[in-house]
Amino acid sequence: MLYHRYLKGLKTCPFCQSAERVLASKKHAYLTYAKAPYHKHHLLVVPKRHIVSLFAVSRVQARDIDELIKLGTKILQRLGYNNFTILVREGDNSNKSIKHVHYHLIPSDPIGDLNNKGKPRVVLTDRAIKKLVDEVSALVTSLS
Repeated sequence: MLYHRYLKGLKTCPFCQSAERVLASKKHAYLTYAKAPYHKHHLLVVPKRHIVSLFAVSRVQARDIDELIKLGTKILQRLGYNNFTILVREGDNSNKSIKHVHYHLIPSDPIGDLNNKGKPRVVLTDRAIKKLVDEVSALVTSLS
């Protein structure tokens, strides 16, 4: 089944209804496999409580998530992968397939050559880098 068809058929959050998919568990989070993987050993770490925003993850939940991410990466290393990507998905927007915070552990595969708009990725120019650094630096200063 194609992923977009699977998503259309969902009536509830698949991460809140996935007890049979748990590979390892802590009090506040669990490790599972990706049902529509980018790679055959693509793992996920998911908070047990339905959380949409990363900012709603408590320190206790974050500790369990961190421990499971470390466990997942050790598993990937034991499977022979020297490199992996950790990607967090969060937020309540239409560009995200599951509106429940979750962390992808993806072995060795590049994320891709396309940006979030489906266009080829390009390297930032010096001017674009300066603009980005100025924007982020101002936020770092105001949030610190």
